[in-house]
Amino acid sequence: MDVVTAPVCADRRPEDSLASRTVRSVKPARRPRFLPFILTGVVLGFVVGAALALGGWFADPNPTVASNYAPSSGVGYLGVMGALLFGLLAAVIAVLVDRRADRT
Repeated sequence: MDVVTAPVCADRRPEDSLASRTVRSVKPARRPRFLPFILTGVVLGFVVGAALALGGWFADPNPTVASNYAPSSGVGYLGVMGALLFGLLAAVIAVLVDRRADRT
């Protein structure tokens, strides 16, 4: 004795099932691109470090020993240090913005 049962949705027509569904387009959360963040921090850090060196913020007002370094080397050293610090800071900010995007 074989019992044939009707499918659950036998009384629905195919076009009804398509019309009852709603399709929503959902935009994915915008995430920061890390490389532009870090490169912007590096460039800003170099500019700030170079400006500090050229402005004489760290110059010794009464040098007891004559320096063998040119002023351009001070610009380079402080520029690279500023680039490293600001690049690291920009990377941390990018990670925080990325984590914030995960929450929403």
